[in-house]
Amino acid sequence: RIRDFLGSAGGRFYSLDAKSGCIHWYYEMSVGQRSAATVANIGTAAAPRYVVFFGDMGGYVHAAEAATGKSLWRVKPDPFPAARVTGSPAFYNGRLYVPVASGEEASAGASAEYECCKFRGGLAVLDARDGKQIWRYYTVDEPKPTKKNAKGTQLYGPAGAPVWSSPAIDPKTNTVYITTGNNYSDPTSPLSD
Repeated sequence: RIRDFLGSAGGRFYSLDAKSGCIHWYYEMSVGQRSAATVANIGTAAAPRYVVFFGDMGGYVHAAEAATGKSLWRVKPDPFPAARVTGSPAFYNGRLYVPVASGEEASAGASAEYECCKFRGGLAVLDARDGKQIWRYYTVDEPKPTKKNAKGTQLYGPAGAPVWSSPAIDPKTNTVYITTGNNYSDPTSPLSD
């Protein structure tokens, strides 16, 4: 059967019949989801096992059986409280390449007492079978204290350089490419934007 997969801002991820639009199953999340799904065979050619992978606005990556919606694993690849996965994970050679972004800028704008900013954008590479992290790449170094704002709150930087979009993989050179967003705080880092 041909299916479409899509998420919603309301916290549900759906499997739809591509012809009729009827719902086959849906997966409940506690937050919204806005990245496209990635479907991959984590089995063999003789014994395929299709899994759908997707991220959510709470920073989690989910793996579910494509046919049934049964949850296989759920992992938060970055412990930062405002981390989120807005780009689609990329699957290659048994691994899932997950772009990591955050909503820390909103926290910083909401209060002059917020110690902005400490998020480090990046890429997490997970084993597609169980969600265990294989390696991690950060787009900025650990933010350091820079100055204090008018309220006396300690500020940090550089921070940010989130990865909002899907990674691209070149199998010939065994290279993964990512794009980055803006720095959340000064000074500007060389890998932002």
